[in-house]
Amino acid sequence: MKGRNEVAVGAVVILAIALIVFGTIWLQGRGFGREEMVLQARFREVGQLLNGNPVKVRGVPIGRVQSIDLDPGGAGVIVSMRVKSDIRLPEDPVVILSPESMFGDWQAEISPRSAAPDFDYAEAPDPAVLPGATLPDISRLTAVADRIAQNMAILSERFEIAFTQETAENVRRAIDNIQSISQQLTNLVTKQQQAIDEVSANLQETTDALGQAVETVNRTFAEVEKAIGGDRLANIVGTAERATMQIDSLTRELLSTSRSLRTASATADSTLRALGNVARSIEQGEGTLGLMLRDTSLYWRLVESNAEVQALLRDIRQNPRKYFTIRVF
Repeated sequence: MKGRNEVAVGAVVILAIALIVFGTIWLQGRGFGREEMVLQARFREVGQLLNGNPVKVRGVPIGRVQSIDLDPGGAGVIVSMRVKSDIRLPEDPVVILSPESMFGDWQAEISPRSAAPDFDYAEAPDPAVLPGATLPDISRLTAVADRIAQNMAILSERFEIAFTQETAENVRRAIDNIQSISQQLTNLVTKQQQAIDEVSANLQETTDALGQAVETVNRTFAEVEKAIGGDRLANIVGTAERATMQIDSLTRELLSTSRSLRTASATADSTLRALGNVARSIEQGEGTLGLMLRDTSLYWRLVESNAEVQALLRDIRQNPRKYFTIRVF
């Protein structure tokens, strides 16, 4: 009987040891007959993270935290995580520590950097060590909220101090002034709108006139195109060429006439100089004409001779037989 009790006690002890071992392995997240790998991540701080806290990808547990150690420089914390070896990590992976529940449990979430690009990750010199970031827990959020509440209370007190009855009156007067200015601006805008309407009307009239001018130009271009497309342009060019030839001929004739005129002008000039010399000679009493012009008695003799010739002619007309004898054979 005594031997049986000892065997039972030994079996219980062995079973307890086995349960402790298997429980420890289970709490550490180690699987039986399952291959695992170790990942490391660097953080500036780890908050309330403990060994054995779960490691998740997209909310699915894939392992547990194995160890938490300060890095050699003391500027960060290195967290080792034992996870399933067949897990495919996301592209550009990072590790984010955050509270898992409101009871103080924490977790390590592996996610792509693009899912939370604004977080301040602790980069590691070793590329095999993943960057990590730590979110604040509820207590920190509560402390921050308390500081915000205190700041709001201070602002409220200062607002009550600054916003007195006089301030309210000043604000009311400022609002009245703003309303008055707004009315003035409205009146100004109305006047400017009328001016703009007039300018728009003038612009419309100008646009209409320009449209008519454009139509006229288009018609002119159409006529020009018709002239170019038909024989009118050739006729115009031919007429222009003939006119150019006639102008050239006329120009040559004018040049010839000009040369003749220059010759005639030279001859006339020579003749006039000769006449001038004759006139000076007559004026000076040289020659027969000069003597005649200077001797007035010759003039009176000519006058008398002319009178006698006139009297002779009258007498011949009156008495022709006196001067002429007509005989008929």
